[in-house]
Amino acid sequence: GKAIIQYNRLYGYRRGDNNKPEIIPEQAEVVRRIYQQYLTGASLRMIQDTLEGEQVLNVAGKPEWSLNVIRNILTSEKYCGDVLMQKTYISDCISRKTIRNNGQLPKYLLPDHHEAIVDRQTFDAVQAEMARRSAGRSPSRKNAPTGRTSYASKYALSERLVCGECGTLYRRCVWAKRGKKRTVWRCVSRLDYGKRYCHNSPTLDEEPLQRAVLAAVNKAMSQKDTLARKITRAMEKDISPIPGEEMSLADIEKRLEEIDQEVGQLIAKAANEGKTTTCRERLRDLLEETTALKGKRVFLQEQREKDSAAARRIDAVATAMEQLPMELTQWEESTIRQLVDTVKVLSKDKILVCLRCGAEIEQEIEA
Repeated sequence: GKAIIQYNRLYGYRRGDNNKPEIIPEQAEVVRRIYQQYLTGASLRMIQDTLEGEQVLNVAGKPEWSLNVIRNILTSEKYCGDVLMQKTYISDCISRKTIRNNGQLPKYLLPDHHEAIVDRQTFDAVQAEMARRSAGRSPSRKNAPTGRTSYASKYALSERLVCGECGTLYRRCVWAKRGKKRTVWRCVSRLDYGKRYCHNSPTLDEEPLQRAVLAAVNKAMSQKDTLARKITRAMEKDISPIPGEEMSLADIEKRLEEIDQEVGQLIAKAANEGKTTTCRERLRDLLEETTALKGKRVFLQEQREKDSAAARRIDAVATAMEQLPMELTQWEESTIRQLVDTVKVLSKDKILVCLRCGAEIEQEIEA
């Protein structure tokens, strides 16, 4: 049957010919901006503030945006051209109550159903980034007893600056003394527990720390060709074949089909000839092989998804570096998020900057 889309709730599309969505250019550009902002580190609240600050109209023609609407834009498969059928269903013909389908019934994906606003690579990257943010752990059990934490969108170093002694994240603090304010970064373990677990982690002033990170990034930017080779090697390492795995997914599917056919023949043979003992032993062997093959299939599917995510991540870093100038002259949180994976504090005057492509650069902190 035809996929029915609620056009009145779908920002960026309107009803076109043959009941298929037609792109609204000005709204589609807003959708692409939302995706790009999210990938550069903006939170849903920051995207909302930007849209409302620029008086961008929502699907109802009003300048107010809710976080749920922005989240739906970022998670709806319709924006990459697909349609997922039977997300909800009617409970019965009398009450006509609509129920969300959480696995009670099968869902059906119609790929490439209509023209996409964002490409599939961007859509998948956003889903991966959402999962990463949701899986975040708080460095402080004292302030977050459950261990969960909210995504720190304001400062890139909040989730990247790591203590070299205890491995705990650093936190941004503002000290005020005699009317003067001083912004510093301190190990969360030292803040919460004193010297019980972390004894020698230094307190770092923000401005010299940022200059040191920029200097390390600029060293990498000045050697783009060398870095491009490192990116290629990192990609090859992340998506290299699995040692010892000789069967592909196609081989596994083919073998499972062969087993199904043989099982059917054995059952027919046992019924006709009465050789149940011989057939039972063979059926047991085939069942064990089927179980092993299905387990291997799940493993290979998970590995394929990891490989795709790794390739997308490294490709995104390479693209970001191509678009940036040879030298960064000022600190930009979104740029640091795109290029830097972690910054390890080695001492009060030295850090190790690890870029997302795999390059590592030691850098002095100059006061």
